Amino acid sequence: MTTLDIQPFDGRQATDAEIDEYWGLRSAVYGVDYPELARPTRAETVSLLAAPQQHLGERLMWLARLDGRLAGAATVHLPVESDDHIVIAHVVVHPDLRRRGFGTEILRTVEAAVHGRTEIQGWEVTGGSPGDHWTTALGFHAVHSSVLQILTFAETNRECWEVAVPEGYRLVRWAAKAPENLLESYAKAMSTLADSDTGDSGITFADWSAERLRQIEADRAAAGIENRTILAVTDAGEVAGITELEQRAQNPVRLVQGATAVLAAHRGHGLGLAMKAAMLRWFTADHDDLAEVWTSTGADNTHMVAVNHRLGFKTARRFSVVSREI
Repeated sequence: MTTLDIQPFDGRQATDAEIDEYWGLRSAVYGVDYPELARPTRAETVSLLAAPQQHLGERLMWLARLDGRLAGAATVHLPVESDDHIVIAHVVVHPDLRRRGFGTEILRTVEAAVHGRTEIQGWEVTGGSPGDHWTTALGFHAVHSSVLQILTFAETNRECWEVAVPEGYRLVRWAAKAPENLLESYAKAMSTLADSDTGDSGITFADWSAERLRQIEADRAAAGIENRTILAVTDAGEVAGITELEQRAQNPVRLVQGATAVLAAHRGHGLGLAMKAAMLRWFTADHDDLAEVWTSTGADNTHMVAVNHRLGFKTARRFSVVSREI
């Protein structure tokens, strides 16, 4: 078997040539693995490389070359605190070069680099896809399923966003940086994600501190991300729910849904629908050139899937988290 040249890669420092070849790799992969989705643009690729998902921990990347040609790549996130035994990995190989052992070779490089971690997960594996067959052959098993839902503004009747806030609650909002007087409440709301349905994936979304939130805000600003947050607050001042939506400078026409959570004691009142509808009205009032919103939701979270449909989202694909021991 021909040996790959697998080297670490910092996406935030990528040259134009590296961006172009990474974009070419992603486009080829999308054409085979995600035919129901539009192929990524160069701007989307720049955004992906420049803006890691901070809430998932440190990001590591590798590029794999075969005789100088980009043959594959790996992206890894290293969650922290109670999830510090988990590695979240995404391995891709150019469709023209598959079934030659390159994906397995890249995966071995990843596993060798993450000392002390005991579980490795893949988060975007479509059932019946080449990735599904490959991970199954390597001993991975599905532990959680999700759906990707996309709202296309040009196809959506915005009247469905006219949703009243339930009686006994009010909405508080901010962009970029949480007000100091709401920081602790914001941290508490983010910690409720530990109550979200993540199946057996093992990801717990450990408690969020005020310091951690401020660091994430700084990282977003540095990466050119505008993050907007809406809290649902009771008349007594208790935080009942949260939703986030972000816009990336490198792809400003696509919004990406962040966290949405409602505390257990406040569910069943329509807060999720009210918060997300208010967020869509807020963003579109300030931007008239938006194209779409992407969100991923647990397949078992039928309530939130239905909420998204009411707001104009359509389900684009289904995928799973797969896991195995290192």
